[in-house]
Amino acid sequence: MKLLILDENYPHEGNLMGDVFVHVRAKEYAVKHQVKAFSFFQEPSEIIYEGISLQRFNDLDLLAAAVQQFSPDRILIHFYQSWMLEKIIKTVKVPVIIWVHGYEALGWYRRLFNYTLYSPVFFKFILKNTRQQYHLRKLIRFANQSRRVRFIFVSEWMKKLTVQDALTPIRQFDIIPNPIDTELFKYREKDKMFRSKVLLLRSFGSRKYANDIAVNAILKLSEKKIFSEFSFTIVGDGGLFEKTLAPLRKFSNIEIKKGAVRQMMIPALHKEHGIFLCPTRQDAQGVSMCEAMSSGLVPVTSDTTAIPEFVQHNESGVLTRSAGEITSALEDLYLHPEKFTKLSNTAAGSIKQKCNIKIISKRELDIIES
Repeated sequence: MKLLILDENYPHEGNLMGDVFVHVRAKEYAVKHQVKAFSFFQEPSEIIYEGISLQRFNDLDLLAAAVQQFSPDRILIHFYQSWMLEKIIKTVKVPVIIWVHGYEALGWYRRLFNYTLYSPVFFKFILKNTRQQYHLRKLIRFANQSRRVRFIFVSEWMKKLTVQDALTPIRQFDIIPNPIDTELFKYREKDKMFRSKVLLLRSFGSRKYANDIAVNAILKLSEKKIFSEFSFTIVGDGGLFEKTLAPLRKFSNIEIKKGAVRQMMIPALHKEHGIFLCPTRQDAQGVSMCEAMSSGLVPVTSDTTAIPEFVQHNESGVLTRSAGEITSALEDLYLHPEKFTKLSNTAAGSIKQKCNIKIISKRELDIIES
Protein backbone atom coordinates (compact mmCIF):
# COMPACT_ATOMS: atom_id res chain seq x y z
CA MET A 1 0.00 0.00 0.00
CA LYS A 2 1.24 3.51 -0.88
CA LEU A 3 0.88 5.99 1.99
CA LEU A 4 1.31 9.74 1.51
CA ILE A 5 1.90 11.97 4.55
CA LEU A 6 1.20 15.71 4.31
CA ASP A 7 2.82 17.82 7.04
CA GLU A 8 4.13 21.37 6.63
CA ASN A 9 6.74 20.96 9.35
CA TYR A 10 8.05 17.45 8.63
CA PRO A 11 11.51 17.09 10.25
CA HIS A 12 14.83 16.68 8.42
CA GLU A 13 18.51 17.45 8.99
CA GLY A 14 17.90 21.19 8.72
CA ASN A 15 14.71 21.08 10.79
CA LEU A 16 15.38 18.89 13.83
CA MET A 17 12.65 20.67 15.81
CA GLY A 18 10.01 19.72 13.24
CA ASP A 19 7.12 17.35 13.89
CA VAL A 20 9.20 14.39 15.05
CA PHE A 21 6.06 12.56 16.25
CA VAL A 22 4.94 12.40 12.59
CA HIS A 23 8.31 11.00 11.45
CA VAL A 24 8.23 8.38 14.22
CA ARG A 25 4.93 7.12 12.79
CA ALA A 26 6.25 7.15 9.23
CA LYS A 27 9.16 4.87 10.13
CA GLU A 28 6.76 2.37 11.70
CA TYR A 29 4.42 2.44 8.69
CA ALA A 30 7.38 1.95 6.33
CA VAL A 31 8.03 -1.50 7.79
CA LYS A 32 4.90 -2.72 5.96
CA HIS A 33 4.10 -0.09 3.32
CA GLN A 34 5.64 2.37 0.86
CA VAL A 35 5.69 5.76 2.60
CA LYS A 36 6.32 9.20 1.13
CA ALA A 37 6.11 12.56 2.95
CA PHE A 38 5.34 15.95 1.42
CA SER A 39 6.03 19.22 3.21
CA PHE A 40 5.25 22.67 1.82
CA PHE A 41 5.98 26.39 1.95
CA GLN A 42 9.66 25.40 1.94
CA GLU A 43 12.59 25.45 -0.45
CA PRO A 44 11.94 22.71 -3.06
CA SER A 45 14.00 19.57 -2.67
CA GLU A 46 13.73 15.80 -2.49
CA ILE A 47 15.71 13.95 0.15
CA ILE A 48 15.77 10.72 2.14
CA TYR A 49 15.61 11.37 5.87
CA GLU A 50 16.21 8.35 8.09
CA GLY A 51 14.77 6.04 5.47
CA ILE A 52 11.71 8.16 4.59
CA SER A 53 11.40 9.87 1.20
CA LEU A 54 10.64 13.55 1.84
CA GLN A 55 9.71 15.99 -0.92
CA ARG A 56 9.40 19.72 -0.20
CA PHE A 57 7.41 22.26 -2.23
CA ASN A 58 6.94 26.01 -2.40
CA ASP A 59 4.13 25.78 -4.99
CA LEU A 60 0.83 24.12 -4.04
CA ASP A 61 -0.11 23.37 -7.66
CA LEU A 62 3.13 21.45 -8.08
CA LEU A 63 2.41 19.61 -4.84
CA ALA A 64 -1.10 18.70 -6.02
CA ALA A 65 0.34 17.41 -9.30
CA ALA A 66 2.92 15.34 -7.39
CA VAL A 67 0.14 13.80 -5.29
CA GLN A 68 -1.63 12.71 -8.48
CA GLN A 69 1.62 11.33 -9.88
CA PHE A 70 2.38 9.34 -6.72
CA SER A 71 -1.19 7.99 -6.78
CA PRO A 72 -1.39 7.05 -3.07
CA ASP A 73 -3.79 4.49 -1.63
CA ARG A 74 -4.19 6.58 1.53
CA ILE A 75 -3.51 10.23 2.38
CA LEU A 76 -2.47 10.96 5.97
CA ILE A 77 -2.65 14.61 7.04
CA HIS A 78 -1.18 16.28 10.11
CA PHE A 79 -2.17 19.90 10.89
CA TYR A 80 -4.91 20.36 8.27
CA GLN A 81 -4.90 23.55 6.19
CA SER A 82 -7.85 25.01 4.26
CA TRP A 83 -6.40 24.55 0.74
CA MET A 84 -6.22 20.78 1.20
CA LEU A 85 -9.97 20.20 0.79
CA GLU A 86 -10.20 21.43 -2.82
CA LYS A 87 -6.67 20.67 -4.03
CA ILE A 88 -6.18 17.26 -2.41
CA ILE A 89 -9.12 15.65 -0.61
CA LYS A 90 -11.83 16.25 -3.22
CA THR A 91 -9.46 15.68 -6.14
CA VAL A 92 -7.68 12.49 -5.12
CA LYS A 93 -10.56 10.18 -4.31
CA VAL A 94 -8.92 7.89 -1.77
CA PRO A 95 -9.47 7.49 1.99
CA VAL A 96 -8.04 10.37 4.01
CA ILE A 97 -7.09 10.32 7.70
CA ILE A 98 -6.55 13.64 9.47
CA TRP A 99 -4.75 13.91 12.81
CA VAL A 100 -5.88 16.86 14.93
CA HIS A 101 -3.18 18.20 17.25
CA GLY A 102 -4.56 21.59 18.32
CA TYR A 103 -3.23 24.57 16.38
CA GLU A 104 -5.47 23.88 13.37
CA ALA A 105 -8.66 23.35 15.38
CA LEU A 106 -8.87 25.67 18.40
CA GLY A 107 -10.64 29.03 18.43
CA TRP A 108 -8.63 32.25 18.83
CA TYR A 109 -10.04 32.80 22.33
CA ARG A 110 -8.07 29.75 23.53
CA ARG A 111 -4.72 31.30 22.54
CA LEU A 112 -4.94 34.68 24.24
CA PHE A 113 -1.75 33.98 26.21
CA ASN A 114 0.30 34.46 23.03
CA TYR A 115 -0.88 37.99 22.26
CA THR A 116 -1.08 41.52 23.58
CA LEU A 117 -4.79 42.27 23.53
CA TYR A 118 -6.04 44.89 21.08
CA SER A 119 -2.75 45.03 19.18
CA PRO A 120 -2.76 44.93 15.33
CA VAL A 121 -1.14 41.47 15.47
CA PHE A 122 -3.92 40.24 17.73
CA PHE A 123 -6.67 41.37 15.36
CA LYS A 124 -4.88 39.79 12.41
CA PHE A 125 -4.72 36.54 14.38
CA ILE A 126 -8.46 36.69 15.11
CA LEU A 127 -9.21 37.19 11.40
CA LYS A 128 -6.91 34.35 10.34
CA ASN A 129 -8.30 32.02 13.00
CA THR A 130 -11.93 32.84 12.11
CA ARG A 131 -11.23 31.90 8.50
CA GLN A 132 -9.49 28.75 9.71
CA GLN A 133 -12.53 27.74 11.79
CA TYR A 134 -14.84 28.34 8.81
CA HIS A 135 -12.74 26.03 6.61
CA LEU A 136 -12.53 23.41 9.36
CA ARG A 137 -16.35 23.35 9.56
CA LYS A 138 -16.48 22.86 5.79
CA LEU A 139 -14.08 19.92 6.11
CA ILE A 140 -16.06 18.29 8.93
CA ARG A 141 -19.32 18.60 6.99
CA PHE A 142 -17.70 17.08 3.91
CA ALA A 143 -16.25 14.28 6.05
CA ASN A 144 -19.63 13.55 7.65
CA GLN A 145 -21.25 13.27 4.21
CA SER A 146 -18.53 11.51 2.21
CA ARG A 147 -17.49 8.90 4.81
CA ARG A 148 -14.08 8.95 3.07
CA VAL A 149 -12.45 11.19 5.67
CA ARG A 150 -11.71 10.09 9.25
CA PHE A 151 -10.25 12.09 12.13
CA ILE A 152 -7.79 10.98 14.80
CA PHE A 153 -7.52 13.07 17.97
CA VAL A 154 -4.52 12.67 20.27
CA SER A 155 -6.61 13.16 23.43
CA GLU A 156 -10.19 13.32 24.69
CA TRP A 157 -9.63 17.00 25.50
CA MET A 158 -8.61 17.71 21.91
CA LYS A 159 -11.70 16.04 20.47
CA LYS A 160 -14.05 17.78 22.90
CA LEU A 161 -12.72 21.26 22.15
CA THR A 162 -12.59 20.70 18.38
CA VAL A 163 -16.31 19.89 18.35
CA GLN A 164 -17.07 22.86 20.62
CA ASP A 165 -15.11 25.36 18.53
CA ALA A 166 -16.23 24.03 15.15
CA LEU A 167 -19.87 23.99 16.32
CA THR A 168 -20.24 20.79 14.32
CA PRO A 169 -20.48 17.13 15.39
CA ILE A 170 -17.86 14.72 14.06
CA ARG A 171 -19.15 11.28 13.07
CA GLN A 172 -16.01 9.35 12.13
CA PHE A 173 -13.14 9.62 14.59
CA ASP A 174 -10.76 7.77 16.88
CA ILE A 175 -8.80 8.94 19.92
CA ILE A 176 -5.21 7.70 19.77
CA PRO A 177 -2.29 9.46 21.50
CA ASN A 178 0.98 10.26 19.77
CA PRO A 179 3.29 7.24 19.95
CA ILE A 180 6.32 7.07 22.23
CA ASP A 181 9.28 4.86 21.28
CA THR A 182 9.60 3.08 24.62
CA GLU A 183 12.69 1.23 23.40
CA LEU A 184 14.51 4.45 22.50
CA PHE A 185 13.20 6.08 25.69
CA LYS A 186 13.86 3.01 27.78
CA TYR A 187 13.12 3.01 31.48
CA ARG A 188 16.18 3.06 33.69
CA GLU A 189 15.60 2.80 37.41
CA LYS A 190 16.35 6.13 39.05
CA ASP A 191 18.40 6.17 42.22
CA LYS A 192 17.25 8.73 44.80
CA MET A 193 20.24 10.94 43.92
CA PHE A 194 18.43 11.89 40.69
CA ARG A 195 15.62 13.63 42.57
CA SER A 196 17.67 16.83 42.60
CA LYS A 197 18.66 16.73 38.91
CA VAL A 198 16.08 18.68 36.89
CA LEU A 199 15.79 18.83 33.10
CA LEU A 200 13.81 21.40 31.12
CA LEU A 201 13.86 20.52 27.41
CA ARG A 202 11.40 22.74 25.55
CA SER A 203 10.72 25.02 22.63
CA PHE A 204 10.91 28.71 23.48
CA GLY A 205 8.89 29.69 20.41
CA SER A 206 5.55 30.21 22.17
CA ARG A 207 4.22 31.24 25.59
CA LYS A 208 2.04 28.13 25.59
CA TYR A 209 5.04 26.15 26.85
CA ALA A 210 5.03 28.25 30.03
CA ASN A 211 8.82 28.41 30.35
CA ASP A 212 8.37 31.74 32.16
CA ILE A 213 6.41 29.92 34.88
CA ALA A 214 9.24 27.37 35.18
CA VAL A 215 11.75 30.22 35.56
CA ASN A 216 9.63 31.87 38.28
CA ALA A 217 9.44 28.55 40.12
CA ILE A 218 13.23 28.16 40.01
CA LEU A 219 13.66 31.73 41.27
CA LYS A 220 11.33 30.98 44.20
CA LEU A 221 13.32 27.82 44.96
CA SER A 222 16.55 29.86 44.91
CA GLU A 223 15.29 31.70 48.00
CA LYS A 224 15.39 28.44 49.96
CA LYS A 225 18.45 26.75 51.52
CA ILE A 226 17.62 23.54 49.67
CA PHE A 227 18.28 25.22 46.30
CA SER A 228 22.01 24.48 46.47
CA GLU A 229 21.22 20.74 46.47
CA PHE A 230 19.64 21.01 42.99
CA SER A 231 21.16 21.15 39.54
CA PHE A 232 19.19 22.28 36.48
CA THR A 233 19.80 21.70 32.77
CA ILE A 234 17.79 23.88 30.39
CA VAL A 235 17.88 23.09 26.66
CA GLY A 236 15.88 24.72 23.88
CA ASP A 237 15.59 27.43 21.28
CA GLY A 238 13.16 30.01 19.99
CA GLY A 239 12.40 33.72 20.04
CA LEU A 240 11.72 33.81 23.79
CA PHE A 241 14.86 31.91 24.81
CA GLU A 242 17.23 34.73 25.84
CA LYS A 243 14.65 36.99 27.47
CA THR A 244 12.99 34.20 29.45
CA LEU A 245 16.21 32.68 30.80
CA ALA A 246 18.12 35.90 31.52
CA PRO A 247 17.24 35.87 35.27
CA LEU A 248 18.76 32.39 35.68
CA ARG A 249 22.18 33.00 34.17
CA LYS A 250 23.61 34.16 37.49
CA PHE A 251 23.26 30.72 39.12
CA SER A 252 26.20 28.29 39.01
CA ASN A 253 23.97 25.20 39.40
CA ILE A 254 21.97 25.99 36.24
CA GLU A 255 23.35 24.96 32.86
CA ILE A 256 21.73 26.62 29.84
CA LYS A 257 22.19 25.17 26.34
CA LYS A 258 20.72 26.88 23.29
CA GLY A 259 19.84 24.77 20.26
CA ALA A 260 17.84 21.84 18.97
CA VAL A 261 18.58 18.28 20.06
CA ARG A 262 18.33 15.32 17.70
CA GLN A 263 15.78 12.83 19.01
CA MET A 264 18.38 10.05 19.20
CA MET A 265 20.41 12.20 21.63
CA ILE A 266 17.57 12.93 24.06
CA PRO A 267 17.83 9.60 25.97
CA ALA A 268 21.35 10.58 27.03
CA LEU A 269 19.91 13.72 28.65
CA HIS A 270 17.17 11.69 30.29
CA LYS A 271 19.77 9.32 31.71
CA GLU A 272 21.46 12.16 33.60
CA HIS A 273 18.29 13.59 35.20
CA GLY A 274 15.43 12.52 37.43
CA ILE A 275 12.81 15.29 37.15
CA PHE A 276 11.31 16.70 33.95
CA LEU A 277 10.11 20.26 34.48
CA CYS A 278 7.40 21.02 31.92
CA PRO A 279 4.63 23.42 32.95
CA THR A 280 2.28 24.33 30.13
CA ARG A 281 -0.57 26.68 29.33
CA GLN A 282 -2.01 24.35 26.70
CA ASP A 283 -1.15 20.87 25.46
CA ALA A 284 -3.10 18.29 23.48
CA GLN A 285 -0.77 15.64 24.93
CA GLY A 286 2.79 16.73 25.75
CA VAL A 287 4.99 14.43 23.68
CA SER A 288 8.35 15.46 25.18
CA MET A 289 6.84 14.97 28.64
CA CYS A 290 5.68 11.45 27.73
CA GLU A 291 9.13 10.62 26.33
CA ALA A 292 10.73 11.73 29.60
CA MET A 293 8.23 9.70 31.63
CA SER A 294 9.02 6.64 29.52
CA SER A 295 12.68 7.07 30.52
CA GLY A 296 11.70 7.22 34.18
CA LEU A 297 11.79 10.96 34.81
CA VAL A 298 9.12 12.36 37.12
CA PRO A 299 7.13 15.09 35.34
CA VAL A 300 6.37 18.27 37.25
CA THR A 301 3.78 19.82 35.00
CA SER A 302 0.46 21.70 34.92
CA ASP A 303 -3.03 20.59 35.83
CA THR A 304 -4.58 21.83 32.60
CA THR A 305 -5.96 20.85 29.18
CA ALA A 306 -5.01 17.23 28.21
CA ILE A 307 -2.17 16.78 30.70
CA PRO A 308 -4.27 14.92 33.34
CA GLU A 309 -5.04 12.26 30.70
CA PHE A 310 -1.33 11.35 30.76
CA VAL A 311 -0.22 12.24 34.31
CA GLN A 312 -2.00 11.08 37.44
CA HIS A 313 -1.26 13.46 40.30
CA ASN A 314 1.09 12.00 42.92
CA GLU A 315 0.98 8.64 41.12
CA SER A 316 2.90 9.13 37.85
CA GLY A 317 3.90 12.77 38.29
CA VAL A 318 2.96 16.03 39.95
CA LEU A 319 0.24 18.37 38.62
CA THR A 320 0.51 22.03 39.61
CA ARG A 321 -1.39 25.28 39.07
CA SER A 322 1.25 27.93 39.77
CA ALA A 323 4.97 28.66 40.03
CA GLY A 324 4.68 28.39 43.80
CA GLU A 325 3.19 24.90 43.55
CA ILE A 326 6.05 23.85 41.24
CA THR A 327 8.56 25.06 43.82
CA SER A 328 6.75 23.10 46.52
CA ALA A 329 6.67 19.99 44.30
CA LEU A 330 10.42 20.11 43.67
CA GLU A 331 11.06 20.58 47.39
CA ASP A 332 8.68 17.74 48.29
CA LEU A 333 10.30 15.28 45.85
CA TYR A 334 13.73 16.11 47.27
CA LEU A 335 12.61 15.68 50.89
CA HIS A 336 10.80 12.41 50.14
CA PRO A 337 13.11 10.22 48.04
CA GLU A 338 10.81 7.20 48.36
CA LYS A 339 8.02 9.20 46.69
CA PHE A 340 10.38 10.19 43.88
CA THR A 341 11.39 6.58 43.13
CA LYS A 342 7.75 5.43 43.24
CA LEU A 343 6.58 8.14 40.83
CA SER A 344 9.52 7.45 38.50
CA ASN A 345 8.60 3.78 38.21
CA THR A 346 4.88 4.46 37.78
CA ALA A 347 5.48 7.19 35.18
CA ALA A 348 7.41 4.81 32.95
CA GLY A 349 4.87 2.03 33.32
CA SER A 350 1.91 4.28 32.56
CA ILE A 351 3.42 5.59 29.31
CA LYS A 352 4.40 2.11 28.20
CA GLN A 353 0.78 1.12 28.65
CA LYS A 354 -0.82 4.20 27.05
CA CYS A 355 1.59 5.30 24.31
CA ASN A 356 3.89 2.40 23.38
CA ILE A 357 4.76 2.93 19.72
CA LYS A 358 4.09 -0.70 18.79
CA ILE A 359 0.57 -0.57 20.23
CA ILE A 360 -0.20 2.88 18.77
CA SER A 361 1.18 2.03 15.33
CA LYS A 362 -0.90 -1.14 15.20
CA ARG A 363 -4.07 0.80 16.06
CA GLU A 364 -3.31 3.41 13.40
CA LEU A 365 -2.38 0.84 10.76
CA ASP A 366 -5.60 -1.07 11.47
CA ILE A 367 -7.51 2.11 10.59
CA ILE A 368 -5.32 2.93 7.58
CA GLU A 369 -5.51 -0.57 6.13
CA SER A 370 -9.26 -0.89 6.64
